[in-house]
Amino acid sequence: MRAGWPVEINVTLDLCEGRRQRNPVGMFTKVVAGWDGSPESEAAIEWAAEHCGESPLILVHAIGGRSTGSEYLQATGERSAERMRMMDVAERLRATHPELRVETETVHGSALEALEERLGADTLVVVGGPSHRRTTRWTLGSRLAGRRNGGPVAVIPAMSMSERRTAVVAGVDGSQASLMAVDVAAEEAARLGAPLEIVHAWQVPVQWDNALLDYGSDVDTLEEIHRDLLDEAVEFARASGARPTGRLERGVPSEVLRDIGRTSVLLVVASHGAGGFTRFFLGSVSHDLLVEPPAPVLIVQPSA
Repeated sequence: MRAGWPVEINVTLDLCEGRRQRNPVGMFTKVVAGWDGSPESEAAIEWAAEHCGESPLILVHAIGGRSTGSEYLQATGERSAERMRMMDVAERLRATHPELRVETETVHGSALEALEERLGADTLVVVGGPSHRRTTRWTLGSRLAGRRNGGPVAVIPAMSMSERRTAVVAGVDGSQASLMAVDVAAEEAARLGAPLEIVHAWQVPVQWDNALLDYGSDVDTLEEIHRDLLDEAVEFARASGARPTGRLERGVPSEVLRDIGRTSVLLVVASHGAGGFTRFFLGSVSHDLLVEPPAPVLIVQPSA
């Protein structure tokens, strides 16, 4: 390999340690879903109702403003009216999911404030995807998922139920954190009876583009390394009883996963970024997927 080769890749994965971190969708002790009446939030609560299993589903509706002592006593107050509205939403969910245990909470403040205090390793927080009217890349889902040691977050776009979606997809990057994404994806694929596809995307370093002929042999070696990373993740899933397929793609990871996600029932990736802003706490690939989710996207965090 060429001296000064500017790529560092960790190919060592502790499979046993990764399995000890298992925390699949069906094993969260509770599921919290944000609702505001939008089509995206309706999609979120429906998805949450279908995925909470025996865990209680807590619907949270943030109505802004601040609470006042007198409003608690006023039957016609805004909060009272919104509570009744939430009760109607809960009854609708119970009608279509008779075994579902639903609780409702109507609170003052922002949705971010209301939901971030409910984040935790044993709690799955579910929110709707950003609408087409968004004015920033700092979406509710990305800000929640970017909270350090916050917990798993699912972002659900408003999708047509007629869309044909099949596989559960786990995006991996060779890190220990991404093995947890594989674990959760394998559990969900087993629950749904859906295929499990493990995807790893890689790129040729930018500085090689202008001298690709000179770096030809190194590119082949780099591809072999990335294939080894994918094979490690596939073997990890098989060791726990799953039957995944592996897919190695060359391209920008977020773009590759978004393209594959358009025909996926669920896309699972890990949060393991580092830095001073939410995007770096979350990781750039995860952040990009949450800004424009092609399917339900579940962000899992490695155990502390």
